[in-house]
Amino acid sequence: MYGLINSALRELIISRHGQAAWDEIARIAAPDGSDFDKMAPYPDDLSFRILETAHQVTGVEVDAFVDQLGELWVGYTDAQGYGALLDIAGDSLHDFLLSLNTVHARVGRSFPGLRPPSFRFDHIEAHELRMHYLSERRGLCPMIFGLMRGLSQRFRTEVKVAEEACVRRGAEHCQFLITFPRRGL
Repeated sequence: MYGLINSALRELIISRHGQAAWDEIARIAAPDGSDFDKMAPYPDDLSFRILETAHQVTGVEVDAFVDQLGELWVGYTDAQGYGALLDIAGDSLHDFLLSLNTVHARVGRSFPGLRPPSFRFDHIEAHELRMHYLSERRGLCPMIFGLMRGLSQRFRTEVKVAEEACVRRGAEHCQFLITFPRRGL
């Protein structure tokens, strides 16, 4: 994963648990340094070590950290200069979701070797989408819940998200049912 993810994790931990907690987590999980180059790739196991160590230090479950990271991610990437990309990806939450693969393809131009998840969508009813979340990384699917809260705030559209299937419980890939308000998309 790229340093941008690890930097966001650092910001999340410091904002919720303080600098001392981050210093302890970094000392254990990233002994070679926690001053991440946001544009550089890092081994995935570093990010997962940070998450596991954060759990050990704070008592917060790893899934909860991943969920919180998702919510933070929307505003964090906006503040890091990706707001324009988010703006052109869609005028509504519905349209933005349908363009996620394109967004990741554009981001990949700046991040060589980026291995983002991919998404497929099924329209269930006029106000429901089934999101198929496909990723080579196990354990990051809780991020979808946080991402959807962050995106809901950005687009001022409340949605409900329900997990229908998960690779951690034997499914081929994760699936989420996203329900929009009946008044429209």
